Amino acid sequence: MTSTATPGTDLGPSEVRDSLAKADLALLLNCLVQITGDVSLLERYGQGTVQRPNPTRRLMPDSHMPADSAAAVVDRLTALLSGPGRGGDVAIALPDPGLFRRMTELAVGQQVAPEFVPLLLEQAGFQLDQPVVPVTRRPPEDLDIVIIGSGMSGIHAAISAARRGFRYRIFERADDIGGTWRVNTYPGVAVDTPSLYYSLSYELSPDWTHFYPAGPQYQAYMQRVVDRYRLRDNITFGTEVTALAWDDSAQRWDVSARAADGTVTATTAAAVVTAAGFLNRPSVPDIPGRAGFAGTQFHTAHWDPDLPLAGRRVAVIGAGSTAVQIIPSIIDEVGKLVMFQRQPHWVVPKYSGESEVPDPVRWALRHVPFYLQWARLKAYWFMSDNLYPNIRADRDWMARNSGSISPGNERVRQLCLGYIHEMFGHDPELEAAMTPDFPPMGKRIVKDPGGYYAALRREHARVVTDPVERIVPEGIITKSGELFELDVIIWATGFTLDFLSPIEITGRDGRTLNELWQGGARPSSYLGGLVPGFPNLFIICGPNSSAGHGGGHNFMTEAVTHYHMECLQLVLERGGRSIEVTQEAHGAFNAEVDTAMAETIWCNSPNAHTYYRDKAGRPVLPSPWRMVDFWTRLRIPVEDHFTVR
Repeated sequence: MTSTATPGTDLGPSEVRDSLAKADLALLLNCLVQITGDVSLLERYGQGTVQRPNPTRRLMPDSHMPADSAAAVVDRLTALLSGPGRGGDVAIALPDPGLFRRMTELAVGQQVAPEFVPLLLEQAGFQLDQPVVPVTRRPPEDLDIVIIGSGMSGIHAAISAARRGFRYRIFERADDIGGTWRVNTYPGVAVDTPSLYYSLSYELSPDWTHFYPAGPQYQAYMQRVVDRYRLRDNITFGTEVTALAWDDSAQRWDVSARAADGTVTATTAAAVVTAAGFLNRPSVPDIPGRAGFAGTQFHTAHWDPDLPLAGRRVAVIGAGSTAVQIIPSIIDEVGKLVMFQRQPHWVVPKYSGESEVPDPVRWALRHVPFYLQWARLKAYWFMSDNLYPNIRADRDWMARNSGSISPGNERVRQLCLGYIHEMFGHDPELEAAMTPDFPPMGKRIVKDPGGYYAALRREHARVVTDPVERIVPEGIITKSGELFELDVIIWATGFTLDFLSPIEITGRDGRTLNELWQGGARPSSYLGGLVPGFPNLFIICGPNSSAGHGGGHNFMTEAVTHYHMECLQLVLERGGRSIEVTQEAHGAFNAEVDTAMAETIWCNSPNAHTYYRDKAGRPVLPSPWRMVDFWTRLRIPVEDHFTVR
């Protein structure tokens, strides 16, 4: 792939120089090398360049370059980029692996092992996903794919299928694309992964206005992607897939779908890719008396933008990321706010440099060839496997320390404890209520969008840890018998963790996936979401395929979808019609998962109430490995682990 920057600018040399001087100098040097093709510049100007922590941003360090080298880099780029049409030609569009590794080490200020190079080339947007199974055959018309869902995963699956030559159709139960970012429209909804990272690697955008995008901005990004790839003609909106049944004689899936008016349609497909996610059904606790509440109540996924909150007595039930975003957004409007908290989360503060992207940086992202790719690489690097030590259990450390599982985990704990004390040290009771009794990352860590803790300090706010006993027409009664009179109850209680349980999926031997997975209570799959007995069924958001230690659902979606496409290409190359993982491979893989998982935070934080674990306590959501390990394993299917028919 070539640069997505817009070469040339109407700015004069002085304005260009001023903008460049405020950008990341190490990234600019890499861009200069690619534009000019002069690799010697790395040695000449890169000497003495280091990455130092930025006190205004938690994870992203700044590049520091000797003054004379910095001036030379800025001057040379200014000359190349000043004026209309300048900077259009580049000498090195795709660095060779050795050069790329050197440039990456300059960009991140750390040693980079060779195993990361192919992953980073892809994740930085320098090259598209690379097929690994040798391609000698193109898909026939009847090796077609049905994709369930048009959120991020479904959108990417469709683009990947089209690139590989497969016919596809998406079924979307709603009337628009977007998944999470279509459903959630509550005040303050936002992405807690950096904008440059939380986007598809081949569709990087220089237009993010904030380092962490608001939900509507991310939804708009996905709309642009859908339109760019002309996906809408292949999406059937307002239609929910209700059942799948494998026809072994035809080697195809029978697909039943129900439209909004109740009309049921039937079709078939050679393969099915499920991209419905695992958190897509609002969860509301079955608390006695809930139906009898006299006021207004709703789940956050059903937010009414016209609901008047001014001066009203409002309860927020839940203390996760949704509540953290809503509470500071409504605190100035409501008359009284009560947050009912079952268990506090570890919350990291918002830093002053994590708001709007400065104009000079946005200029560089748009106009400096390859700056966008290098900025994406740096964001990925510091939001992925650099965080892996935080979730790995250090047995020696645990024997000597309580409250954390490793030195890295303890650093996160101390950061969060410091924030708690800073905000609530004046109120020991509230400080204790907001302090978790489990190690950080035992459940999903939460980022304060700016104002959450501050909102809970307000005179008209209260945190209640006494469990909710029942709901009465007037409000909520807690276990101790206290009545909280309310006008509005907001259920910020998240979503039901389910792996396809709303769909009746019948496999080759007549057994359903719900039976096998006990209605979602005991889900398991082979690497990349494949299940014995269910040929040509590819589950993007399957068990143990999420990045628990780093941000980026987009990363796992791309890695898993690559694997699915490789499996289908293997079917083509072997002259088959279907592919199915063996029971032996499935069992061995899950044994390996459990062994690796035993050394993670999720098996060493029993006090944490987390949806990462199934009803038996087995972690079923995250992968236990580094992201580079998972990505590498997903490059090509091991043929001995499959039956191709």
